[in-house]
Amino acid sequence: MVKDKNSSLRLFGLLWLAGMAGMMSLVLMPLPLLPEGAPPAAVVRLLVLVQPTVLLSVAVLIGVLLTPRLGLMAPVADALAVGRSWRQAMVPQLLPGVVGGLISGGLLTAITLLSRPLLPPAYGAAEPTPLLVRFLYGGITEEILIRWGLMTLLLWLGWRFGQQRQGKPQTRWVVVAIAVSSLAFAAGHLPAANALGLPLTPPLVGFLLIQNSLFAVVAGYLFWRYGLEAAMIAHLTVHAVLALLG
Repeated sequence: MVKDKNSSLRLFGLLWLAGMAGMMSLVLMPLPLLPEGAPPAAVVRLLVLVQPTVLLSVAVLIGVLLTPRLGLMAPVADALAVGRSWRQAMVPQLLPGVVGGLISGGLLTAITLLSRPLLPPAYGAAEPTPLLVRFLYGGITEEILIRWGLMTLLLWLGWRFGQQRQGKPQTRWVVVAIAVSSLAFAAGHLPAANALGLPLTPPLVGFLLIQNSLFAVVAGYLFWRYGLEAAMIAHLTVHAVLALLG
């Protein structure tokens, strides 16, 4: 686990750069029709990245500062930051991440098939998000924002005020942190759907909330029990499964 100042700075830099790779992939997303007199598309794309970049920076900082107190970690990034073998740190992350991703991918596919008759036609006709965005932004950046940043902050609040920093975080606070961050993760997909021009009908809202929150619970558990990279691997595996199954 990273403890000294220099390795903490290196950990911040590694996670920030990983998250920014996902941020930069957002330039592949189509822009909505711009009104007359709007700035050029290149300027709009740049402006769209400003707020998420600030949020990413805050999330990375929160995780670097708070995870050592809570027993949470990013084993591979930690290993790189202190000069240990990242391959050795990756091995315990692989199997839980892949299994969690495969189970989640199958479950989400089943939910999609069962929900399809209730969803608006525009959902099926919508242009799919580019694979690179799904892998880089979804699989890496979202995990840093939601698990490393938000879930860590929520767990720290429970540990700090619910048990006055005594001992390890209690399981009940872990459950609360996973549940709240999962709901936030799911709700964050609603504005994105709206930006794509999808009508936010009750069935579509329910579908997006259920589907995304279920996976987020799995990712939150993996982060807690194994590490951030296990959650990332699961997220990447889910997108691979969904892409293969269409």
